[in-house]
Amino acid sequence: MYMTYGVSWLRINDKSFLKFTVASLLLLSFIHICVSMTIIDVNSTTFDFLHIITILILIIVFLSIMSKGIVPIAISCLGLVLLYGSTVIPSIVFNSQGTFYYKTSIGNLNFEAINHGSHGFFLLGIAMVVFGIIIGYKPSILYTRNRPISAENIWDKYPKWNEKLELANTNTESLIGLPYLMTDTEKYLLWRYEFILVFIYDTVYQVPTYSYVPISSKILRESESGKIIGLSKYGYFI
Repeated sequence: MYMTYGVSWLRINDKSFLKFTVASLLLLSFIHICVSMTIIDVNSTTFDFLHIITILILIIVFLSIMSKGIVPIAISCLGLVLLYGSTVIPSIVFNSQGTFYYKTSIGNLNFEAINHGSHGFFLLGIAMVVFGIIIGYKPSILYTRNRPISAENIWDKYPKWNEKLELANTNTESLIGLPYLMTDTEKYLLWRYEFILVFIYDTVYQVPTYSYVPISSKILRESESGKIIGLSKYGYFI
């Protein structure tokens, strides 16, 4: 119960969390720039302060995406780990500058190499967090132009016919079963349909296949083939 209430509260405050997230990322960028420009002692109070601020910022960003689903959370968490590493790890690695040996290789760790790596982590982390936020808040941004319309959007513009509710508002016109408006061949194929589009009193309705409709109703048909228009029960148009 408390968890459901918490998730609902997060969804209600989407805009506030989004604003805090943008401000947090800007503040984190400022901290990263400061860390990359100076060498901070890991045992100093400054490092402890920046460390705590960084963790708090990352928590705020995580909260803003927590109610948006597993995919945005997974992407954002990877980005948050990279952001943490790009801000904190450079200060720790600065004490290890100089020549190092790894197996049979010899390398040289210097200030520029550390900053170059931390900048890469930071930019990648920001990109992943922003990508997660887009998926969570506005996934339509990622849709390509001329993207096919989903079947749900096609049929949603037609109201559903409920004979128990609608018939009470109709005239004294006689009623007839929908199959009686079809040919024998169409009746034989009726089991394949979930509903049929029917023109009833100047409105096109989604009518279940065995419903009763006013006798003046007309089934919508294709202009060329004359086939009835409806939704198949098996995931394709017929």
